[in-house]
Amino acid sequence: MQKVPIELVKPGMVLAKTINNETGMALCGEGTELTDIIIERLKRMNITHLTLKGHPVDLGETKTKEQVIEELRARFVRVQHDSLMQKIMAAAEGAITDLDQERQAHEAAEGGEK
Repeated sequence: MQKVPIELVKPGMVLAKTINNETGMALCGEGTELTDIIIERLKRMNITHLTLKGHPVDLGETKTKEQVIEELRARFVRVQHDSLMQKIMAAAEGAITDLDQERQAHEAAEGGEK
């Protein structure tokens, strides 16, 4: 599964999750093969991202969790003696770790399908 900005979606891609509007009404069901018409209608309904089967779009080079945390720590180096900023950095590190675990769980759930 891959969450993709609608601007990068192309006909033939397949939804991995049902798309619902803000009231919960289903707009497109899981497994729907997207067409130009469907994509344009979703754009008009202000849908910004779709979850697609596999990994059909190269979103660029992704960084490891460790690389992201290293960059975060480098950004906080000037405020390393400020206890509030250290708490903020620790919260951000926790969020990065949680997101990485969520990504790994999604990959495991789809059976490594790419």
